[in-house]
Amino acid sequence: MIKVEIDPKAGFCGGVIRAIGQAEKFLSSHKDAHLYSLGEIVHNESEIERLSKMGLVALDAEDLNDIEDAAGECILIRAHGQPPKTYDTLRYLGFQIIDCTCPVVLGIQRKIKEARSNIIIFGKKGHPEVMGLVGQVNEDRVRVIENYDDAVELLEKEPDLREAEVFSQTTMSPVEYDKVCELLKEKLHKIKVHKTICKQVASRHKELEEFAREHDINIFVSGKSSSNGKVLSAVCKKANIRSYQVGGINEIQPVWFRPEDRVGVSGATSTPRWLLEEVADYISKLQ
Repeated sequence: MIKVEIDPKAGFCGGVIRAIGQAEKFLSSHKDAHLYSLGEIVHNESEIERLSKMGLVALDAEDLNDIEDAAGECILIRAHGQPPKTYDTLRYLGFQIIDCTCPVVLGIQRKIKEARSNIIIFGKKGHPEVMGLVGQVNEDRVRVIENYDDAVELLEKEPDLREAEVFSQTTMSPVEYDKVCELLKEKLHKIKVHKTICKQVASRHKELEEFAREHDINIFVSGKSSSNGKVLSAVCKKANIRSYQVGGINEIQPVWFRPEDRVGVSGATSTPRWLLEEVADYISKLQ
């Protein structure tokens, strides 16, 4: 008989819980209104669908170009944060802003504003959190690198780069960040490294690795666009080759399972608990 366990440490991070809670609070108290969010409030398709039914409408930055007057409308800034110029645009259009930027991200933004030298950000190019960080200062001062190879390439292209302050996107791999920082320390004359990976995210790597090894097979649940999901899914796969990433029950294949399997179900910091429970219930009923 298949036995299923949900990872007790899986589920939304604090920043996402806060943003979704604010959205639910607004929508439940404004029955005839809708609420806009600048970008998807969380990188999980199932949760977005649930909130959309409640009245949450996601806008892209490009959509703002087609809006002339948004007086009386409310818009939510998600946990990823935004650059200052976006706030200026929203206020100019007349939006009332509900700011749900993660406190950890706000702290990184503040430190970047205070930095006096070149800035290197270890993060996914084009990721909304990274774009918000880059936008805090003149972009000419900022370099974004995604991995160790990018760091090597940066040093080769800019041999005169002597000083820098280094930051990381909150959801990046702490192991990879340490490798990148060690290389930069060796090559740069003056460097200041900021520990900006979210502590909740950093601890998840070791916890998930242990959880994956404790089970015969692991099902990792996350949205396709979740950066954190991609990183943690890889951690799971490295610890246990019988690990599969899915978005929901419709992607689960019964042939993956054996009758006596101990199944672990986990997910990204953008994966809702209700979805983990739905997946676990589905697997437990497989024959």
